[in-house]
Amino acid sequence: MARYTSMDSGDKVPTRFVVLGGYLGAGKTTLAATLGKVLRSKHGKSVAIITNDQGNVLVDTEYMKDAGFDVKDVLGGCFCANFGEFVKNARSLVSMGRPDIIIAEPIGTSTAILGSVVAPLRSMYPDEFQVAPFFVVVDGTRAAELIRRPQGLVPGKLIPSHQITEAEYILLSKADRLEEGEIEEALGVLNKEAPDTPVIVCSALSRKNLDQILRIVLSDRVSSKEPREVDQRMFAMEKASMGWFNAHARLMADGRLDINAFVTSLMRRVATEFPPDTIGHVKVMLISPTASAKMSMVEDRMQVEGLKGGRYFSGEGKLVLNARVSAAPGDLRKAFERAIAETAQESGAQMLEMGEACFTPKPEAPSLFMK
Repeated sequence: MARYTSMDSGDKVPTRFVVLGGYLGAGKTTLAATLGKVLRSKHGKSVAIITNDQGNVLVDTEYMKDAGFDVKDVLGGCFCANFGEFVKNARSLVSMGRPDIIIAEPIGTSTAILGSVVAPLRSMYPDEFQVAPFFVVVDGTRAAELIRRPQGLVPGKLIPSHQITEAEYILLSKADRLEEGEIEEALGVLNKEAPDTPVIVCSALSRKNLDQILRIVLSDRVSSKEPREVDQRMFAMEKASMGWFNAHARLMADGRLDINAFVTSLMRRVATEFPPDTIGHVKVMLISPTASAKMSMVEDRMQVEGLKGGRYFSGEGKLVLNARVSAAPGDLRKAFERAIAETAQESGAQMLEMGEACFTPKPEAPSLFMK
């Protein structure tokens, strides 16, 4: 069992720091936003967010801003490979508004967060940041399905397995979509993968056991688990199997545009382009002055994660899309460009401009690693 220690506060109270790790599509962003809203509304805490991705315009950043949080993002690579930028952004958030709590969400393919982010932060900046135990979010819906396969929890996937063993707390997410038997099966496999790590079964939607997570966040427990150094080359092939497509666009609605229908239609087009098991995570958000909608897809499962304002808007809107799919970048570009163009035409919207990037991430090395 991981052991936790308390940190005595001096005259200057360090900012509480919460890192939510986990694989693509595990539900980190939705959970982070829900935790932040409850901390703000029920506990009177100010919360800021740090997002992270390989791209230059992030759905997660737009989503958190839309929810009213102060946000900074680390772009072009994992926190672990940009630790200096990560700390700079954390300090910037403190100087902007001195939040009580900062929640940081690393890229889903990160593999060394405990040793290259959590441990350095707690060791090098104890007067500035009080680092909570490292949480790793595991998608309960995917875990339940994978358990039924002969290969076990992570067939052919090293990254999620490594993330689980790094965790100080495992958060089994999306419990509202699981049967009790599926939860028990998932717990059995997680306990086998990480026998000394506590598991909290939770749901951001139903808020199941959110109080357990909040008690840890609001406590003075600090991260203390010793990192285990790994050969990052182990994960290079798995990361290279993913193509990444990011797009941002301005569009003009000719009349009233149904914002929920737009993002749903776009996602359905994407789903027809790729086999379900190749879709790591696709996120799309459409934002206007009066309404916004966010939707995500993992494999062939789509979920609305944020609706704000009315159902319709007219005039100008902003579209942001981030996709992680096991496919060649050229194929991704063609498929997503077609899906966006066809959806805009169907809805009666004009594309005013669009920027995009499509690539396979290069292997990363942590800026530093602390044992």
